[in-house]
Amino acid sequence: MKCTVCGSESCEILKSKGRLTKELLLKCNKCGNIFREVVEVEKPIEVRVVVSEYESSHKTSVKLYPDEFLEFEGVLDLDGRPAEITSIENKRSGRVMFAPVTEIDTIWANYIDTPARVGISVDFGGKILSRKVEVDREFEFTIGDIVKLGHVLFKIRGIKTQERKMRKGFAKAFVVKRIYGKPGDDLKRYKYDLTSKIIEVVTVPNVVEYDE
Repeated sequence: MKCTVCGSESCEILKSKGRLTKELLLKCNKCGNIFREVVEVEKPIEVRVVVSEYESSHKTSVKLYPDEFLEFEGVLDLDGRPAEITSIENKRSGRVMFAPVTEIDTIWANYIDTPARVGISVDFGGKILSRKVEVDREFEFTIGDIVKLGHVLFKIRGIKTQERKMRKGFAKAFVVKRIYGKPGDDLKRYKYDLTSKIIEVVTVPNVVEYDE
């Protein structure tokens, strides 16, 4: 949009009305001229979304405008629920970090209005104690943390996130898939207690159960 007097493209919208077409009342920031302009409004397009919530997922769609850009870890409103973008596939079947809406084939996302669900495996010399916990999405797990889980104390030895396996550092719960730990007789003080966060007992081969 250019000023009808001086040609400047720096304009302020004073009023806007209309749906399929917009009638704009504009003021030039350079010379102060006030003028009107009618512009066509592009219709939103429907983009396919695969959204996950814990172990389940379903297909839905979202309407977006053609001039919008989406990026990894951006947030969408899906039927009134916030969902974070975890992957974008363009129309050439490539996974990209960002893309204009017109080039997107499928969006993958996770709802972010629920706690993070994290698997925990504690290795007792080949016998595995396996649990799942729900914690705040921003909760931080750090390699070396001593954790209480029921009557078991263990040290975090490894973290598996959505992208990689970690042997050092920390990760926030919303990207963590599983925590790996080992018990020890020398473990006395723990940093945090996840006992109240347990939601499920997972039955797997070689699991040993510990009475409370």
